Amino acid sequence: MTDWKWEENSVLYSDSPYTPPKDIFQAVCNELGRYYSQSGAKYTKSNRKIKWNFERIRCEIGLRSSHSNMAGEWVNLEIIPNVYALDESEMECGGLLYVDIRPKNFNVYGIDNKLFFEIIDYIDETLEFVKSFETADGIRNFCDEAKFLSKHQNNSIYFNRLEK
Repeated sequence: MTDWKWEENSVLYSDSPYTPPKDIFQAVCNELGRYYSQSGAKYTKSNRKIKWNFERIRCEIGLRSSHSNMAGEWVNLEIIPNVYALDESEMECGGLLYVDIRPKNFNVYGIDNKLFFEIIDYIDETLEFVKSFETADGIRNFCDEAKFLSKHQNNSIYFNRLEK
């Protein structure tokens, strides 16, 4: 899909140099949430987070902005992925797995379908990477197993459960 219509009455149809960056940022977050909600993800508008539950893990994409946005020039959208074990027993931090996925930033001022789908592509690629952590072989294929295990005890607990 490469065609997407913004929500009715969205500021994205008529953003101008006078549109507050926070309004543009929230509208983009809402569109991403609306897009992914169609395929079963859960979007939380209040804290701007999109969540997917897989068989063994949960991926949460946090959507953040910046205090240095400049009306008419720059509206930052930072995409922050986190991965959690669904079985968080015996783990700290709600089952957070320490996976090397760096946040990515986009300037969403004047966003169009092309940029919207660049963001979608980045999120989809991140989800495919995250899904690989559902199996021990997937972890071995996509990262250094020893480095993964040594990052945090949650990683070791999770990996050992996969090996059983």
